[in-house]
Amino acid sequence: MLNHRDFVWQCDYGDRQSTLEVLKELLDSQNSYQLGMCTLFVNNNVYQLEFFVVLGYEEPEDFQIESMKEKLSSIGARLRADITFSQMIELSLRKRFNSVEVPSSEEMDDLANVAFQFHDRAFVSSRIPMGPIGSDLPVFLSHSSKDKPFVEELMPYLNRHGLAIWYDKINISYGESIVKAVMNGIDDSGAVIFFITKNFLSSKWCEEEMESFLSRVSEGDKILPISVVFPDVKHSDLPRFIRNKKYLRLEKEVTPSLVANELIPTFREFFEL
Repeated sequence: MLNHRDFVWQCDYGDRQSTLEVLKELLDSQNSYQLGMCTLFVNNNVYQLEFFVVLGYEEPEDFQIESMKEKLSSIGARLRADITFSQMIELSLRKRFNSVEVPSSEEMDDLANVAFQFHDRAFVSSRIPMGPIGSDLPVFLSHSSKDKPFVEELMPYLNRHGLAIWYDKINISYGESIVKAVMNGIDDSGAVIFFITKNFLSSKWCEEEMESFLSRVSEGDKILPISVVFPDVKHSDLPRFIRNKKYLRLEKEVTPSLVANELIPTFREFFEL
């Protein structure tokens, strides 16, 4: 389970052929021990047409993850770390989605034809002239912008275990007030991970986020605060709130997968997953 991770992608129902072709390429180039799951989730409700793809990786090479992200992003697919595979399954059971697991590229077209009830945009436009799921209680990732690479690599490991994420880069839309969006994210989250680095401690923005969560704790809100302390921070440099609670101390060369496996049992107990 150490390297297992999920990626939930929101795709274009009407322009799905480009997505299906990318998925075929991935299935052909990555074996079942690497890309262990490719599942299509299709909502054929004419008032809310939706198309999601969940890719589950087990023992991938790092370059395969990067290749997958690049290929899907290049065709306009949107990575949704705020949605988990378990949420998609639950919505399928409630009839929102048809779900189809695709074992190989050869079966992609036939299975897609079963899943989708309406033709794609290209087919329709050739004949007729033509002109978010998220979690109620996500885990808020409080971090310095300088530490984003580590945080972003950790997210799919948390998603794999049913944890939805609140992450500024994903949950704040262009043109939206950043301050208002972050404050709403803090209010709506069920847990927070503070990524304590020297960058974090020197950031006024991170300090504001921590104080806002402390206010929720002091007011008696049910929220789980977890601190991950990086090797460049001494115990004596930590804020009193952090020092007085058990935190995860990272050693040099630690990986996001190890961090996830350390934290998951605590989240499972708290959220009763």
